[in-house]
Amino acid sequence: MIKHIFILIWNKKGANALLLLEVLLAFIVLFAVLSFVFYNTDRLSDPLGFETENRKYISYGDLDNFNDSTRILVLEELKRSLLDLELVEEVSFGNDVGPFKSSNWCHGNDDLGFDISACYSVVEYDFIKTNGMNIVEGRDFTEHDLNATYQLMIGNQTFIEETFGEKNMIDSIIPFQGAETKIIGIMDEYKYNGEFEESANRVLLLSNPEFNGYARMTNAYLKMDPSADVAYEEKISYMVESTLKTSSYVIQDAPLLRKRSNLENWIPIVALLGMCVFLCLNVALGLFGVLSYSINRRKAEVGLRRAIGAHAGSIIQQFTFEVLFLAGLAVLFGAFFAVQIPIMNVMDVDSSVFYRGILYATLIVLVVVTICALYPSIQASRIHPAIALHED
Repeated sequence: MIKHIFILIWNKKGANALLLLEVLLAFIVLFAVLSFVFYNTDRLSDPLGFETENRKYISYGDLDNFNDSTRILVLEELKRSLLDLELVEEVSFGNDVGPFKSSNWCHGNDDLGFDISACYSVVEYDFIKTNGMNIVEGRDFTEHDLNATYQLMIGNQTFIEETFGEKNMIDSIIPFQGAETKIIGIMDEYKYNGEFEESANRVLLLSNPEFNGYARMTNAYLKMDPSADVAYEEKISYMVESTLKTSSYVIQDAPLLRKRSNLENWIPIVALLGMCVFLCLNVALGLFGVLSYSINRRKAEVGLRRAIGAHAGSIIQQFTFEVLFLAGLAVLFGAFFAVQIPIMNVMDVDSSVFYRGILYATLIVLVVVTICALYPSIQASRIHPAIALHED
């Protein structure tokens, strides 16, 4: 029986080659799209590292209308003025590398004989408290740290683990950004470019003119009372403009920025998944049409088999097996080439992403092909042998 089916498949190798190619291309596209989707959605399992609810961000730039000493005094006055507002609970400043700013300042060196690299933000001592960040080991910055003899750093767990392994690095001194830097704390995460950002080496440096006076505090971060509404921004806006003597500033709502950042990443994911659904429908319709046409041309064969005693189930098995064999062959070819990506480490991505892409692409292709093969096969099994032989 199986030998007979293989002979039939070989006799129609021209048509079957096109069917095999169609399934192979569908598998490759599904594998690529699903791997991309898994790569992006896997990042959602890691914490963002900071709170966005009841937070507002004010971007006012470098304040070039003030000199360095005056700028410091103006920002101190702005902080006092904002904290005087009834519904403003916390205020802190940071440089332009912050939540949803889409910017990076990075540094790397090998002064200790191994690579020490991270992207960093320069922040005020109460930045972590204002943004609801979590210290898992060590301590937070304090106002007294402004008199420290070292540049002070808080790194995320990714930075500590990838750079120093399991060593206890609290109170250790390392070279960073041209200064001796003391690690005083470890935070769990800080994905400041959004939830779809891959976990990476991130550190916070305490703003201290002695070490990083060039890093201007260009953004204010506010923790608001939950009762503050959009209309309350008018009071904040008036306070900012009257203090900074400029209208060149932007007040942004953190939850809205978070949604916008997520939407920018979901759009291509949903678009690609929609393309895959459209592709699967086209493959299904194509297979359905080809199989229906092929079975219709093989009525005599079906009639003869039924006449010599073949059951309806064996007819269904024959046609379904033919299609699944071709689909399985196409998937096998596709999987062979797809698996080379993780094996040869072509991309710096977790191998499980590609293996899951192969697995789910295989399942989808086989399910679609099986569904497309069953209905024409069932129709073929219902052909009456007398009618089939008479038409032939």
